[in-house]
Amino acid sequence: MGRRNRQRGAELQRLSVNLAKDFNLDAHNRDRGGACHPLGDVLIDGNYYGCKMRKAIPSYLLPEKEEIGVVVRADRIKPVIVIDLERYLLMLKLLKEIKNGDESID
Repeated sequence: MGRRNRQRGAELQRLSVNLAKDFNLDAHNRDRGGACHPLGDVLIDGNYYGCKMRKAIPSYLLPEKEEIGVVVRADRIKPVIVIDLERYLLMLKLLKEIKNGDESID
């Protein structure tokens, strides 16, 4: 993998961690050397996430019309959903606040 590809991947990891921190979530960049961490690239509130940077995303993975996300599934694989990262982080924040009993939901 070339240097620029590693840089782009690192940029996405930093963006993900910084966005999560903006939502008051505990977030850390775990992959500091190029695929060194076996569990995932970033750690957000105790869960690992991979970060994949590509020049283009297949259009069938992107929401269209008024959809907020796209559910995709392959044969013999559980369904997954593609949604906006900020929307997902907001959901994590709200779940964390409900779990902690916080009544100050922004």
